[in-house]
Amino acid sequence: MKILIIGKDSYIGNHIDEWLTSKGMDVTQLDVLTDKWKAFDYSSYDAIVHVAGIVHRPDCNDWDLFKRVNTDMPIAIATMAKEQGVKQYVFFSTMGVYGKIKELRPNIIDEKTSLDAEGMYGKSKLMAEVGLKKLQDENFCVTCVRPPSVYGKGCRGGYITGFTAIARKLPVIPQAYGNVKQSFIYIDNLSEFVRLTIEKRLSGVYCPQDDKAVCANELLNAISKSIGKKYRSSKLLGLGVRMFSFVPLVKKAYGGVEYSKELSTIEGIDYLVVPFEEGMRRTVGG
Repeated sequence: MKILIIGKDSYIGNHIDEWLTSKGMDVTQLDVLTDKWKAFDYSSYDAIVHVAGIVHRPDCNDWDLFKRVNTDMPIAIATMAKEQGVKQYVFFSTMGVYGKIKELRPNIIDEKTSLDAEGMYGKSKLMAEVGLKKLQDENFCVTCVRPPSVYGKGCRGGYITGFTAIARKLPVIPQAYGNVKQSFIYIDNLSEFVRLTIEKRLSGVYCPQDDKAVCANELLNAISKSIGKKYRSSKLLGLGVRMFSFVPLVKKAYGGVEYSKELSTIEGIDYLVVPFEEGMRRTVGG
């Protein structure tokens, strides 16, 4: 089976490439930083996995750029791919299409949660989903993936890195907001999900996640174990944290958004090859 990944040398794209290749698939990556994609021959590929895109950019307020890269490009590529006989288009969208932000209370996305994207990133991805779905028919399968926070060894981004620094430096962690969970997905679980999606030609919208969502203290506990440090927490210090709940840093550290387990469960599909604790060990362990 021949697979084309749109978005060359991205963290997620490279790992999906390695995973699919290890499972016997023939994988190619396409750089879309130039206009090469407009004249590319897609006809020999069975499926396309689109991971390219502009993510949250506080320094960029150019809506036309977000729309051109995150909306217009995937729709244009999918249109050409369909015309050339490609059977499946797997599009990486975002949890952000729901418009949910971290809260210091249970904040769960389920099948009843409406789409209310905020910000240029979420809006442009949601517009792409709408356009791609219009291309689907009995010969062309469209799959939209809305992953939560992705982690793994070498993954860029300050979330896990920041929590690892906290676990290393603080002798005692404030224990607070234990009922507030955040969803994650380990890169191998995400890659296996993509493999199964392609092999079974799944269409529709999917929200994969790890075997469990975790609160900030559970995350810090898992990180502490992974780096060989004893985890200590304090409810008293946690009360102090609650007193400063209005501080943005508290919401950033202890807030969360999670997918319901039912939303991430797909009958007959088991993509959870690595449990959360093991994934965290592989990510931050020595």
